[in-house]
Amino acid sequence: MLVNLGRIRLLYIVLGVLLLAGLLPLAFAGLLLSGRSAQELRSVEGRYQAQLVQDKARQIELYGQRYRDVVSGLARAFEISGGISSLNRQGYDAKLQKTLQEDPNLIALAIWPVDGELHRAFQPDVIKREEVDERVSEVLARMSGKGLVVSRPQIIRSGQEMALTVAAPVMGENSHDVLAAVVAIVSFQEVFEAVQQLTSKSERELLDAGLPVVFVVDQSGRAVAHP
Repeated sequence: MLVNLGRIRLLYIVLGVLLLAGLLPLAFAGLLLSGRSAQELRSVEGRYQAQLVQDKARQIELYGQRYRDVVSGLARAFEISGGISSLNRQGYDAKLQKTLQEDPNLIALAIWPVDGELHRAFQPDVIKREEVDERVSEVLARMSGKGLVVSRPQIIRSGQEMALTVAAPVMGENSHDVLAAVVAIVSFQEVFEAVQQLTSKSERELLDAGLPVVFVVDQSGRAVAHP
């Protein structure tokens, strides 16, 4: 009887050693794999977030480029037609207003000859006339040659909407004299939509959950658009 008990104990000891010898490597391998999987997951998440930011930046860049092209194209059209004499034709202000109606992102459009009257069209429910003139004057004060002038995004006081101002000069025949300036005030609403999160969670809740939150900042590092 004692011999049988000894054999049973020996069998348990052998089985225990075999289990340890078999399970320890598996457990160690599992820890290594889980650590590697977590590292790979963080790497994939990092690449996803970087790609997300790049895609949003590209989308915003294309939006800004669209209106730089609109303003510079209108300025070039004046240059090709021989100057700004067409501004004095009857109905030109109505054409500017029609252009605004065709593009809701255009809050205001103005053409200001160096020696002449300012022609403007604007959305009165978004911006007041005085603020249009103020923004036009600000960008013209920065204009010194052929290049475009783009302001940083600013809140429209009257309509409480974020917008940026884009201006391009109309050059004379010798390409040295500035005859006029074409100025557009462009809504920033599409940029807000680009960074908008399709969720009811707040920014803090998204950050606490480890989800990406995209902010658009200006050159001073100040946020100008966020969810």
